[in-house]
Amino acid sequence: MGLLSLWAESLTYEYEILKSCTHHKSPRSKCKKCVESCKSNAISFVKGIPSINSEQCTQCGDCIAACSVQAVAGIFPERTVKNHRLVITGDQVPSIKELLVYYKKGITEIAYDGELSVHWRKSIEDTNEILHLLGEPPFTFMNEKMEEATIEMTRRELFFSWKKEAKSLVVKMAPAKWRFNQEDLQLAKYYPSHQFAEITLDTSKCTLCKACEFLCHHKCLNISDDSFILNAQSCSACHLCEDICPEKALTVIEKVSAHKILNLPVVTKVCSTCGQNFKTLIESDEVCVPCEKRKNLLDIH
Repeated sequence: MGLLSLWAESLTYEYEILKSCTHHKSPRSKCKKCVESCKSNAISFVKGIPSINSEQCTQCGDCIAACSVQAVAGIFPERTVKNHRLVITGDQVPSIKELLVYYKKGITEIAYDGELSVHWRKSIEDTNEILHLLGEPPFTFMNEKMEEATIEMTRRELFFSWKKEAKSLVVKMAPAKWRFNQEDLQLAKYYPSHQFAEITLDTSKCTLCKACEFLCHHKCLNISDDSFILNAQSCSACHLCEDICPEKALTVIEKVSAHKILNLPVVTKVCSTCGQNFKTLIESDEVCVPCEKRKNLLDIH
């Protein structure tokens, strides 16, 4: 295959699941957001990993918006924007996450001609409820006749336009994978004073094994010699930390609130059984985890 053919092939694209998917990181992951979001049933699990059937995929973008860790690579379908207004057309309804990103891109009005569908209205109203929690004014509605010469901009171009690349021939002709923009859906970077999830730790169960810290995609958990810090600002509620915790000590819920950092002290103790130093979150602990587990195992037998 010649260079020209290879280049032409690279301009096409298919949605794909990246290695950053939580199921690639651990077989304990229970996430099914991409599968549940797909109306065409194009995503299924193959040997425990989500897989996209390109023949069934309509490239609607729902799975991209649904993925907590931006592990679905692809390019959004078209949207229409006129004078910083998102124009309602026959396109599918955008997700709340998508609308929240558009809002921070400066698109704060919804323009429509005629009746506003129930699904569009619900999506916008739900987004407005979250904007209220974020301390932001709501989306406003504009019912007006759309001109035939409406200025159109695709969702792909919407994201790139703030980077001054949208109308660049280089971008237009670049291989599709260079133009994948799923990373633009990380809400945390648009709303740095708030968090969209809440992480709760049961200190009586946690053994400080660090599995959650190691696997957290957004680095929300940090365990050091003297503290366990939970910073949910960048948490996208993928629930991987919760799924893989051997002690079931972590709980994650989707909740919009002001950003806060939880700093839990880690103390050093001397095990009353083996005499070795060990780390714990409980000041009253006297026995290290290995000795405690050994004792429990002996008690069973």
